[in-house]
Amino acid sequence: MIQQYRRILVRRRRAVFSITFFFAMLMGSSKRLATIAFQHDYNIRTRLFYTSGKISSTISLQQTTTGWIRTDTLNFQDQSIQISDNINDDVDDTCKTIHVGDTKIQFPSKSPVECILIRDRLMHVKRDDVLHLPSSNISGNKARKFQSLNNIPARDFPDVIVSYGGPQSNAMVALAAIVSSKNAELKDEEQDNDTTIDHLVEEGDDLFSQLDVESEEEATDSETQSEDISSSDETIDDDDDTATIPKKRFIYYTKTLPRYLRKNPNGNLLRAMSLGMEIRTVSHEEYNNFFGGLHGGSVMAPADLDPPIEGQSLWIPQGGACRIAEPGSNVLAKEIVDYWANNGKNMPLAVCLPGGTCTTALLLHQSINRILEQRKLEKKEELDIRTIVIPCVGDNQYAKRQMVSLDKSTGGNGKDLPYILKPRENIEYGSARRRRSNGYFTFGEPSKAILDTFDELNEEGLCLDLLYGAPAMSLLLQHWKSKDVDCPIAERQIMYVHSGGE
Repeated sequence: MIQQYRRILVRRRRAVFSITFFFAMLMGSSKRLATIAFQHDYNIRTRLFYTSGKISSTISLQQTTTGWIRTDTLNFQDQSIQISDNINDDVDDTCKTIHVGDTKIQFPSKSPVECILIRDRLMHVKRDDVLHLPSSNISGNKARKFQSLNNIPARDFPDVIVSYGGPQSNAMVALAAIVSSKNAELKDEEQDNDTTIDHLVEEGDDLFSQLDVESEEEATDSETQSEDISSSDETIDDDDDTATIPKKRFIYYTKTLPRYLRKNPNGNLLRAMSLGMEIRTVSHEEYNNFFGGLHGGSVMAPADLDPPIEGQSLWIPQGGACRIAEPGSNVLAKEIVDYWANNGKNMPLAVCLPGGTCTTALLLHQSINRILEQRKLEKKEELDIRTIVIPCVGDNQYAKRQMVSLDKSTGGNGKDLPYILKPRENIEYGSARRRRSNGYFTFGEPSKAILDTFDELNEEGLCLDLLYGAPAMSLLLQHWKSKDVDCPIAERQIMYVHSGGE
């Protein structure tokens, strides 16, 4: 994959030079064509901006009357509190089982922290990339976000999960894995029930008299009817699980797939489809109308999108940016605070993590602050811990809009946000796109700076992904030795949350 990344960089340099030369010849010294093109683009963006605003308002007004499951009825928070209180037990086990009421819950042991020396500065790496949830086996950042969803027993699990996003989304394949694991759980339960019934019959127990289901005459009639069915032309496929097991479904909306991907599904799309995901492709315009908005989306289902099953369908916005991610963030916050209480030696800490929708960063920041406030009330040693998000999709303004939107949707005022790391202004960014985006990388676009960071940290024993980890660390290293008052990591120890590629 790394070699392919390097080849793409070489091809991009050649393509950029060729295109630039072509347009220079075409346009000459005239600026009129460029002005017209800019004005046309501005008009389109302006229309989309106001149209998206109307759609967003409509969604918020109509959501209360829809038939979607409300996440606050799924009792996630109580489970997270129980898990947090027991998180330090059995740390050497891969997972632990606890009981919340009559419900049995499995969750992974806390992820380890490794210390690595980078450019003569110690960095604590929270290895969430090695975190795996039981049953579904999803890992990294999505294991935190969807831990509460993963813990819902199959019989209580929503009949349908509906979400949207890109065709290679990590959240997409994570949700597909969870839903698939619930179907497997239902199948195992059905087989266990069949085994129990067979065991009772083999011991000579009169099952019908025990259950008081039928009289002797009704049993005889039933046997006759069974013989008639088995002797008819209609057959029942024993392998068809849907005949006896209520199948859980995952429906995923995405933009019209490129031709190459339709003909040759690969990557996360292929994985998710093999796990039973039902894909719904819509045009770019329909996608923007349904899922667009001033903040790049909404935590609520579109007003014009009906739930597949009334009262049994759960809407999860792109990337899991909703309250479902809160319990997993609470657990991560407790692990970090406990670690620093035991190892921090009264030094201030900056917890840095890459951000896409910035959901984990926002919820982690708020969870850590709640724990620190509780420590004060309990007269425990005070800790100085701040959370810093490094945007990898969009810039700092996009990250702020995303977090404000999510915070308000979960009852906040949109002001209690983590620090947002900005690129330094006094360095050369290279490409024109980075200059236009104030130094932030364009998501998914190959960059020599990203590759250089990947190579440097790989030599130090830290292997990062190229979409989130390496771009985030590349921006973080710009501030590595900074002592500026405005620098959020200055004079602090650093913990990097290795999300495993979000």
